[in-house]
Amino acid sequence: MRIKILLAAFLSFCCIASANVPLMPIKDLRSGMRGIGKTVVSGDTIENFDVEVLGVMGNETSGYNVFVHLSGPLIERTGGVAQGMSGSPVYIDGQLVGAVAFGKAFNDPHYCFLTPIGSMLELLDKPAAVELPLGTSLQAGGFSERGLNYLKEKLGPEGLDVTLGGVGSGESTSEIEPGSSISVALMHGDLSLAALGTVTWIDDEGDLLAMGHSFLQRGESAFFMNRAWIVGCVPNLQTSYKVGVVGENIGTFTQDRASGVGGKIGRGPPSIPVFIRTSDFKRGVNNSCRVKIVDDEKLLSTVLDAVVGNMVTKTMDTSGFGSGKLRFIINGVDENRESITIDRENMYYSADNVISIMNQEMTEAVNILAKNKFEKVDIYDITVDAEVTEDVEVAEIQSVRTQKYAMAGETVSIEVTMKPYRGETFKESVNFTIPKDFPGKKIALSVRGGSSITGVKNLLEQVKGEAQPQSNEIGRSLRYFINSLNSADKNNDLIVDLAAPPKAQLGAAMQGNPYKKKTPYDYIIDGEAEVVLNIVK
Repeated sequence: MRIKILLAAFLSFCCIASANVPLMPIKDLRSGMRGIGKTVVSGDTIENFDVEVLGVMGNETSGYNVFVHLSGPLIERTGGVAQGMSGSPVYIDGQLVGAVAFGKAFNDPHYCFLTPIGSMLELLDKPAAVELPLGTSLQAGGFSERGLNYLKEKLGPEGLDVTLGGVGSGESTSEIEPGSSISVALMHGDLSLAALGTVTWIDDEGDLLAMGHSFLQRGESAFFMNRAWIVGCVPNLQTSYKVGVVGENIGTFTQDRASGVGGKIGRGPPSIPVFIRTSDFKRGVNNSCRVKIVDDEKLLSTVLDAVVGNMVTKTMDTSGFGSGKLRFIINGVDENRESITIDRENMYYSADNVISIMNQEMTEAVNILAKNKFEKVDIYDITVDAEVTEDVEVAEIQSVRTQKYAMAGETVSIEVTMKPYRGETFKESVNFTIPKDFPGKKIALSVRGGSSITGVKNLLEQVKGEAQPQSNEIGRSLRYFINSLNSADKNNDLIVDLAAPPKAQLGAAMQGNPYKKKTPYDYIIDGEAEVVLNIVK
């Protein structure tokens, strides 16, 4: 209601906002008008820069943009308009005209466009098309160089550019006002991931407008509204950008539209606490971090993947080859407020990049909860424990032996010979009970490792409704798939099972076979062998 009242006041040109800031209507702008803009380029001190209006483009139907030229000592220091200045309020004769919104890459950075304040006041009611040639730039605080590269790889498909953010103890405590730095954050804590912007307008009740263009253009949203401390501004051939430290959460951005972001100072958005521990016992290195990730079903798994990847790269300190063990616990409630838990541990090895392999089951599990076709799930917290080493913790099945004859219902001993990588061969005996009602004269048994990730991806396709439904899937629930994931085969399981065609074997691996026998080891089990027994009556 307040927005509609303000808009009506704007249109009637009695342009006084509730914060007693006079607004300049677009019809009063003329080429050659001069004014000032406000932004922060160091710490939390608001500074002025000079603005000249060059022209107004657009119409009532498509919306307006104001073309301006920026100058002055501050602009010379920043090298022109910089990412993070988005939302900087511009005033002419003490009246608020609008917000710095965007420039164009590789063009003269002294020129940019403003989003008129009238369009921003319509933010909740009438999204307007705004060109964003530079995309949304996120700053990642606390990430290592390799962790940053991993983050870029994961967020690139989402259209998000990422740069390294500042880290430090600088913390703004100044009153939030037009020109103050602000951050729209996906994550904060020991690590941060946020876009820097500038406050355009704020009223006495804490309603706030910023940026002058969209963040992710999600419409109704729930992103962290955090303070920001500006470390400095980095000139760049493509576009300069501010480097900042994300501060405390002070509220929630509830609207993310083409003309800007809007929200309210006060309560923060729904978020998911995440605790991560990583260890390399051989090197004696241990790390941990605590973060809160915004509860966004589209980005949650991607951000979590990047955070765990960063912590693992920091702990391994190698190019990514080696072995790892990952355990993750995801707690939440279903639509009936009944508890749901995914508790999964597995081992992995890669000669190239063990990190991306380690994280696959975890990200798929998050997606099973966040994107399932059955019901809404509220995730309460996520805990991740990762152990990594440069060693190759893989053992290959070399041979399998057992008795030639057995009776239905009999338990037989199977001797499995395995050889660890560059290690000594060893033998293990595992038992398998032949089904009492087995009808044939011969039974073929498969002895193999878990090879779990293919089955987990198949589960995700089913739970999202993307796989071709099978007749035996009718009536299955989210809890069925959660239980299937919790009990799914692991890469370090030595499995003895009835030999079957590939499709049936996959079903048995994921859904459980009453005859299957699994024995865990401290190695990833590689290879497969088969033995045949004669059934005697």
